[in-house]
Formats: sequence, C-alpha cells, structure tokens
Amino acid sequence: MGAAARKIADSGHMPTARGHLRLVPDATTTTRRRAVSRRRGSSKEIFRICCAAMLVLACMGMVRIGLAVQAEEAAIDAVSLREDIRSEELMGKSLEADASALKALSRIEAIAGSALNMAKAEKVTYLDIPSGGKSAVPSAARSSRSAASGVTGVVSRVMDLAAGEAQVLLVGDVGLSSR
Repeated sequence: MGAAARKIADSGHMPTARGHLRLVPDATTTTRRRAVSRRRGSSKEIFRICCAAMLVLACMGMVRIGLAVQAEEAAIDAVSLREDIRSEELMGKSLEADASALKALSRIEAIAGSALNMAKAEKVTYLDIPSGGKSAVPSAARSSRSAASGVTGVVSRVMDLAAGEAQVLLVGDVGLSSR
C-alpha cells in the first residue's frame, strides 16, 4: 500500500479532490459495541431494581416481625389478665361465702359465746328510757321510792348507769358493723 501512494506523489499530477475520508469500522464490531453498552446499561438497571426489591422485602419482613412481637405481647398480657380475673373472682366468691357464714344466726351465737363469753338470756327484760324531761315512773312509785331505804335508791341508780353503758356499747357495735 505504501508503494502506490509514492507513485502518485512521484508522478507529479495531483489527484482530484475527493470527499473527506473516514474510517468505516467493521459492521460486526459496531453492533458488538452497541450490544455491550446496552447490556451494561440494562444490567445496571436490573441490579438497581433487584436491590430496591430486596430493600423493600427486608423492610416488610422487619415490619411483620414487629407486628408479630406486639401481637404475642398482647396475648401474654391477655392470659395474665384472665388469670388475675379468675383469682379475683375466686377471692370474691370466698368472701361472699364467709359473709354469708358470718350472717348466720348460729355462727353469731357461737362467736358471741366463745369470744365474748355471752349466753342466751333466759328472761328478756326491756328497758323503757324516757326521752326528754318526762319521767316514766308514776308518781305513786316515786313516793314509795322516797320512803324506801337509801340502799334501794343507790341500787336503782347503779342499774340505770349500767343500762346506759350497755346501750352505748350495743349501739357502738351495731354502728360499727353496719358500715
């Protein structure tokens, strides 16, 4: 090739003007380059899509695990609350049974006899305590009292004091037990 170019230059005449020359690559190399560049671009896009999909799946997995943990904690709390409710119901039933047993008259008599050394009264006597300044004792009884000895007056006053103290004690116990 080089020899032909020298001949033209040596011949002295100038070649006619030709258009610009360019190097035309082989058709197979151009298509190969285009195919490789397309593969590189599409493989990058596929890699990015796969990474994004893996990231989304990982986030969804973590959210699912978090929800499962919360559900399990709620189930454990529910079981604990059910056990507490059962124990409180049993305690309430036992307290109701105790209350009904304590309300029974036989139980009250047994407690009064053992703890307070009380016995059933053979004869019941009611005391009528007048309210205000009125005297419940008739005037004939008053005159007989004054005529009686001083011992009877002292005994009468002691009995009145004892009755008043008994009434205070009874009302106090009833007042406390009704609350």
